[in-house]
Amino acid sequence: MRFVTIVLTGVVSLTGPASVNAQGIGHGQPPVDPGRRANSVATTSTQASSTQGGTASPLLPTGSEAGTRLRLLTFGSWLDTAGVSSPGEAWISISSAYWRSPSLREVDAPAIGVNAGVVRRVQVGVSLPYYHVTDRTGYTSRGFGASYLTTKVALSEHPRIGLSTAPTVEILSWSTPEIGRVNFVLPISLQTSARRTKLYGSTGYFTRGSLFGSGAIEWPAIRKVTLAATMAHSYSVVSDPVSDALGIARHRTDASGSAYYAANAGMVFFTSIGRTLSPIEQTTGRLAVSGGITMNVPGIVTRPPRTP
Repeated sequence: MRFVTIVLTGVVSLTGPASVNAQGIGHGQPPVDPGRRANSVATTSTQASSTQGGTASPLLPTGSEAGTRLRLLTFGSWLDTAGVSSPGEAWISISSAYWRSPSLREVDAPAIGVNAGVVRRVQVGVSLPYYHVTDRTGYTSRGFGASYLTTKVALSEHPRIGLSTAPTVEILSWSTPEIGRVNFVLPISLQTSARRTKLYGSTGYFTRGSLFGSGAIEWPAIRKVTLAATMAHSYSVVSDPVSDALGIARHRTDASGSAYYAANAGMVFFTSIGRTLSPIEQTTGRLAVSGGITMNVPGIVTRPPRTP
């Protein structure tokens, strides 16, 4: 029964700092550009008797709570640049992440992601994390988290303003009658720069029921080191009378800061720390930390990879 409860109430969250980062817990690809995305998606089920809002982690029923009816809220955010990889060029990332809330903690290790350019203006990508979730009783569950299959298309490669879209298939590690195992992400991303500072953001929709908007700013601090800051907001469009009656918010806001060290033109080390800014509740992320390495494999038609 505990395993079934975890499956039904578990949260799948994809994060990964993209060229700047994504806040929240793992299940995703780390940062790098061109075209490295940062997704932070979360689907949360909690008890009808609680006052939690959605978060990036599951709340596991214990004691008398285990018999209460579950409610469902779904959140998801996505952050990406507008760039894409050259044909034949690939970025490979290996990372890990730690996420903590008042009710549980999660470690994603390893989280592996690959992006590769196929033709001009088009790249494909895949990400797969392995999670370890521990609830407040000390019980730990583990397995493969949400996987993402992405096709990214650059709609504009203008030096001053870039525009892209990245339709994505989301394969969750669980499903419910309301939300199936397979869903879609429909984002659009915009990018520009002001001297040495880069700004970009994304907006769009998760078909499992979440609208989102996110933005990032990154700037070079010292030689080989880039700092970045991000903020993301998501809104659950899933209808749930119980949550509405309890006054549980359908909004979630997350923020994070990141640092990137470019060891050379094809290798970047990164770290990120963030948290949910929404009111502290049982499943609100009090701390999210991630780190890893991204490596470049030059393509047939190469251009110097953008390192942070």
